[in-house]
Amino acid sequence: MIKTASLAAAALVAALTFGAPAQAANLDEGIVQYRMENFEEALALLQKARAEQPESSLAAFYLGMARKQGGDIAGAIKDLTDAATLKPPVLDAYLELADAWHVQGDDDKALEWANRSEAAGVNPARSAFLKGIILAGLGKTDEAVASFEKAKGLDPSLNQPAQLQIAMAMAGSRKLTRARDALRAVVAADPNSEIAGYAREYEQSFTRILESYRPLHLTLGLNYLYDDNAISSPSNAGARAQIGNPTGQRDHAFMGSFRLDYTPLLENDYTFSAQYLVQSTKYGDTNTAEENPSTVINSLTVNPGRSFGNSIFSLPINFSHVFLKEKEYQVLVTVRPTWSWQAAPQHILQAAANFTRRDMLQDPLVQDEDRDANIGGASAGYIFSYGDQGGMAALRYDFSYDNARGVNWKNRGHRYSASGVIPLSAALKFNLSGEVSTQDYFKTNTVFDVQRDDTTWFGTAGLSWNLTGNVALLAQYSHTTAKSNIKVYDYNRNTFSTGIEFSF
Repeated sequence: MIKTASLAAAALVAALTFGAPAQAANLDEGIVQYRMENFEEALALLQKARAEQPESSLAAFYLGMARKQGGDIAGAIKDLTDAATLKPPVLDAYLELADAWHVQGDDDKALEWANRSEAAGVNPARSAFLKGIILAGLGKTDEAVASFEKAKGLDPSLNQPAQLQIAMAMAGSRKLTRARDALRAVVAADPNSEIAGYAREYEQSFTRILESYRPLHLTLGLNYLYDDNAISSPSNAGARAQIGNPTGQRDHAFMGSFRLDYTPLLENDYTFSAQYLVQSTKYGDTNTAEENPSTVINSLTVNPGRSFGNSIFSLPINFSHVFLKEKEYQVLVTVRPTWSWQAAPQHILQAAANFTRRDMLQDPLVQDEDRDANIGGASAGYIFSYGDQGGMAALRYDFSYDNARGVNWKNRGHRYSASGVIPLSAALKFNLSGEVSTQDYFKTNTVFDVQRDDTTWFGTAGLSWNLTGNVALLAQYSHTTAKSNIKVYDYNRNTFSTGIEFSF
């Protein structure tokens, strides 16, 4: 709390200004009890003084301070605001309001009052220090550091705490090298102080992070898959016969994946990651290459971004090339600008737009079946994280507009999905996800002479068990039910996979 000579002067002025000794008695005694740190007694007296002298800025100030000491921050803000705006204003209320709004979690209002405190010359060193804390909370790292540096220059006794705050601000913006250097300065200033002990622990942690951080990560996966409908054969027997597959197709497959992730540690507000992924699924029991649904997918993603306080804008760009049935099948290029905002601790909101160019690498049988397309879309999502073992729940909605070249594939889609990760222990996690999607086609299908309408349900449940930091066992079951008014697109499918994943 602020204790300055200006308050004593203000008390004298108030005693002369606000008249009758009977009116001033409660105020004077309340101030005395407050300074003796008898805050409950002070609060009762100052409430009486405020009722007796509603226009007294001094009574409002000390009542606000007593409320603040008692933990009534909302009440303190009301009285301190009166103290700052009544005539004559108590200038010390500016700094106290900045602190109270910061405690209340409204750093925008806290910054407004910190700026007024700084402009009025109220305790310049502490005004600069508090302003630095508020700016750091708003994610304005460079401005925060400048305020802490100013506080150090105005009051040498703030050197160590200011250096510690500079280190924390640097760490928050991933400037770990500069954070480590700031912490070393804290220790050097007074190696035997309590704050130096904290700084030394943080400095050692940052050093370990910098020494152990690896921007490149390699992941290899090997899995076995059982699939009871490998070629998405229709549920209806007549529809299966229509496409020349009267029995459907159960099969098993071996899946392999190779993933290389690059995540450099950038020491500023910019972010970047890149990933190269190869996935191969090789089915074994199908009789001919024409029927074999084996795939090989090559995918490259780059994701630049920038953080803005509690939010981040990213621009993932993905290129994918797909082989199906041992032949080139399609190429996809997707751009997805995404805004993620941490609305509160553990709560993240997301909004995104996307554009995809799809090129099919095999000629369609008829022009109306041409699936080359420009696909636009948008999505909104919510993510909630919980616990200290990676628990998560998420909801998402996606809209798409598939402007295919062939009229039989022009459609708009809606997808609603939910997913979650439930930690059963530090090493064992249960994963759940489900979605329902609808696709409304715009034109009457020229092959089946009906306007197609699809609804698809998809769900998965799985376990992941981290045997070590580099080895995980995986098991997953998934189910798909596709309903369509064109029976050749109506099917059910169940898969079960199990495997092992190595990371380096």
